[in-house]
Amino acid sequence: MDIVELRTPTAILRHGSGRVQVLRPGTDGERVLDVPVSDLLKVKLNRRGDDAVVIEIYSRYPSPVLTGVPADRTPLPVLIAEHDVPAATVIVERINAQILATQRIDMSAPDLTPPAPVWGKTGPTRADVDRAVRRMAPRRETRSATAILHTLVTSEEFMLETALVEAVPPAGHGRGLLAVTTDRVLLLSVGTTPCYAREIPVAALIKAESGQREGVDSGARTLTITDGNMELRFTGADLADTDRIVGAVNFAVQRQAADGAVAPPDPGVEQLYADWELLVERHSLGMVDDAQFQRYGRGILRSLPD
Repeated sequence: MDIVELRTPTAILRHGSGRVQVLRPGTDGERVLDVPVSDLLKVKLNRRGDDAVVIEIYSRYPSPVLTGVPADRTPLPVLIAEHDVPAATVIVERINAQILATQRIDMSAPDLTPPAPVWGKTGPTRADVDRAVRRMAPRRETRSATAILHTLVTSEEFMLETALVEAVPPAGHGRGLLAVTTDRVLLLSVGTTPCYAREIPVAALIKAESGQREGVDSGARTLTITDGNMELRFTGADLADTDRIVGAVNFAVQRQAADGAVAPPDPGVEQLYADWELLVERHSLGMVDDAQFQRYGRGILRSLPD
């Protein structure tokens, strides 16, 4: 995509190559913002109470914090002149169109319609579970856990991948069958009676990563799944299985993000009031200057329900 930019007296807004940049005018070109479009929630053209026109840039994720205030309610404003409104309208529509495009699921993704279970003498079996287990390196010790897995997968989720792993606290103790669905990560114990199971909702996760296990020449790999606060660590028994698990977790996380399933809920009045009190306190302590106080305060006030 070609690069377009809008120059204002206070900033330069640039969009292209999948990124949005805001720079201060001048020879140094100091970057105020430089992020991929996928990190943005939306861009708005807004007329303030003082009749000034601004482009407001909202972060997609609530985790970035600006001086103690969630960034999703404190947009970065770019002040523009009245005669720049037509050009600003075009660039805002262009950025929002690309934001929407980044949230769409690739149509080449597999059919994730959960299959109906087939009931037999040993209980229900699911075709998606069977396919995931067949892709896994053959392990006789996982048979009982696999039978239980067929009963745990719900009609709302699709089984993506399975692997035999060694769980490390706090993820668990000993060997287990790690299974990834479109909604959950499941760990079923192997070699214990009775079999126990743990589950983690995909909506709570951020990513999965793999690495080489130190001091071991075999295909064993480390596997880490994180929710941004706690890391769950495993050792995979097979390199290819571990890599598939990593891919499945990250696919499920991205799929839910694209669907908006993990979008933060609208803040309630109590939360907004708490944010306002925090902002006032930081302003009184000199941690937020007058300009920031006004900008962040407007963001909180606009979030109040009508």
